[in-house]
Amino acid sequence: MRKSSGFNTQVKRNRVKRHGGEIFREASASFLLICSIILTTSLLVFGWDRVVRSDLFAIRETAVRGCSELTSKDILSLAGIRPNAKLFTINKEAIIQRVKKNPWIKDVFVGREFPGRMVIFVRERKPVALIEKNSELYFLDDGGDIFKRLELEEKADLPVLTGFSSGYKVNQDLINKSLALLNHLKTAKDIPDLGLISEIHGDETFGFSLFTNKGLCLELGFEGYETKIKSLNRVMSDLKKKNFNNALLLIDLRNPGKITVQARGTFRKEGFGLPKAEGEKLQI
Repeated sequence: MRKSSGFNTQVKRNRVKRHGGEIFREASASFLLICSIILTTSLLVFGWDRVVRSDLFAIRETAVRGCSELTSKDILSLAGIRPNAKLFTINKEAIIQRVKKNPWIKDVFVGREFPGRMVIFVRERKPVALIEKNSELYFLDDGGDIFKRLELEEKADLPVLTGFSSGYKVNQDLINKSLALLNHLKTAKDIPDLGLISEIHGDETFGFSLFTNKGLCLELGFEGYETKIKSLNRVMSDLKKKNFNNALLLIDLRNPGKITVQARGTFRKEGFGLPKAEGEKLQI
């Protein structure tokens, strides 16, 4: 019994020794593998850092595309790209945010053209009108956003929207409806030559009154613009026969079935309001 017990003890010792050697070898292999991974990763990181900071990828040219109101020089000044900057290390989001500070800019995209060119694409706002707010004029874009005050040195051959605000508060619903009207006038066909639109006066109850540089004031109300504008062909033809075609006229088109025309000596306005009624009315 004692011999058997000693034999078993020796077997256990040999087994532990054998397994211990295997564990050591496995641990050593794992350690070497980890060291190899760390070394390889370090070399890759160091190598990549050297590559991205290499003069090979230095920004030698910055192209600006999409400018209309602004110049390439304006955009580059806003972008603030430092000398010797590299394509891979430039902070594109920071450039985008700096360029967007200009109110004319709606969207910005910054791209890379290897090996040494950066491209800044800009999408500017498209002004469709000026809007009177608190006795000052502001640019209004095609999305209905008021984005910039008109400065004294700026020129803008755009219609003026009046009656759309009370102090600094604006009637956005009325603005959106006026944009629909302007869009219709741009695309409408078979309408008489009304001249250029100089002003659109909005009233949330009575609708829109449109002024042109030919001395016409068209009271359009809301909606049904296609029918109302087309009815002007007959109206203008009749006025021409009566020698009223060059007069200052107010034409009420709110009811296309009962159009009235009023001749005026002058258009007298109070602020940005409608002209005061003068002259005789003619029913068409």
